[in-house]
Amino acid sequence: MKKSRWLALLALLSAVMLLAAACGGDDDDGEGDAGAEDIDCNWVIGTMGALSGDNATIGQPIFQGIEYAVEELNEAGELPCTLELVDEDSQGDPAQAPPLAQSLVENEELVAIVGPYFSGETLATGEIFSESGVAFVCPSCTGATIDDQGYETFFRAVADDDVQGEVAGQYLTSLGGSVGIAHDNQDYSKGLADAVAATVGDTQGPFIISPGEEDSIPPVVTEITQANPDLLFYGGYSAEAKPLVQQLREAGYEGTIVSDDGAKDSTFGEIGDAVEGLQVTCPCVDPLGIPEAEAFVAGIEETYDRAPGTFAADAYDA
Repeated sequence: MKKSRWLALLALLSAVMLLAAACGGDDDDGEGDAGAEDIDCNWVIGTMGALSGDNATIGQPIFQGIEYAVEELNEAGELPCTLELVDEDSQGDPAQAPPLAQSLVENEELVAIVGPYFSGETLATGEIFSESGVAFVCPSCTGATIDDQGYETFFRAVADDDVQGEVAGQYLTSLGGSVGIAHDNQDYSKGLADAVAATVGDTQGPFIISPGEEDSIPPVVTEITQANPDLLFYGGYSAEAKPLVQQLREAGYEGTIVSDDGAKDSTFGEIGDAVEGLQVTCPCVDPLGIPEAEAFVAGIEETYDRAPGTFAADAYDA
């Protein structure tokens, strides 16, 4: 039978309001606040994503935004229950994600999920969350096909890849010249690259590498340098984008390279001069450029000794 966490949460909130009304019936006896303080309950916020492995440089900033929000809300003391963050490390792998999702929904104190972080693992777990009646808000997955799956409890915090791909395609077109398309054939990567190609129209490729297989990169580097497009769009994550960009520059490719939010990773500096000129698109918000986010930025820097990373602010909001 489908369990509705929405109904459970509504019932709990109703009980809290009734108890508060009963305790606060006489404004003169001062017992209203004391009654509210006696409420002892726990709400679990679940999260899952790439907390370790090759994609942890993307997953960890997202987790930090969520963790910081939970701690801030608990410190404020304005909620009727204490929030507890329960995390599962999927490493961003759709194959690892389903049992972790099942573990989260079996927690009787779970009220919502912030995640998963990637489109592929969201597609692999969406039915589990939806059938369990659990609201899951993805702060970073941009795959457009997620909306087609009929998940009744799914929400996203950022625009999908149809939007990002169109904008990226328009930008590439505005630069002029031939456009090559490369990706790693994952749900997110291929969907975004296809959206870019559809907007541009006439493209070269796609040039496809295999995620996690470094040996697949050199042949693609050869294909791209032989085709020699003026512009190259790469759809994928930084784990593969970094060696691809580095090897392309070492092979003498001089075209403009544009990638996506999966490659919006501060560790790109590890490849040295090869990173110069790389551009990325992202539907994420940049809190460093928003005056109203100064307190959030300062809090993240103080807590984690780093500026908010990609999607940290979106995850905090979610």
